[in-house]
Amino acid sequence: MGDFGRILEEWESMRRGSQQQGVDESRLPRPHPPDQPEGASWLERAIERYPVANKDADGEPEQPRTVRPEQLRVDDSLDLHGYTREEALAATERFVAASLARGLQKIMVVHGKGRNGEGVLKREVRQYLERHPSVGRMGYARGPDGGRGALWALLRHRGQNC
Repeated sequence: MGDFGRILEEWESMRRGSQQQGVDESRLPRPHPPDQPEGASWLERAIERYPVANKDADGEPEQPRTVRPEQLRVDDSLDLHGYTREEALAATERFVAASLARGLQKIMVVHGKGRNGEGVLKREVRQYLERHPSVGRMGYARGPDGGRGALWALLRHRGQNC
């Protein structure tokens, strides 16, 4: 048995001896503060001793929740199926300009997947949108909304970052 075991045994024997000899236990140290009930847990005593502060109560404004772009609803969409490369780029240019004029936030351009997922419209429309100064973040649509055959884009309005 280690030192701790011996110390514990001595303490227990002293305690048993004091009870047998009729020692006044009111003079012994109490295991809990006198102002707390007998059944108070160590956690309740710790909270009493070290009160919990409400970190949000000191007047700091609450941070707004950020919404992921994928969660925003699409305000308008353009379907380019059947268009040639030139027609698709011209239609996309008009669509982006009209969407900006209407104050839209999120648009969708459905270009199709093309052969083996490597279509001309897919590549050209993506490059056009990536270079457009008023187009911010963009990505492919969710599966039910067109998947890799459609792009969503957030539009930047004056003084706004996406």
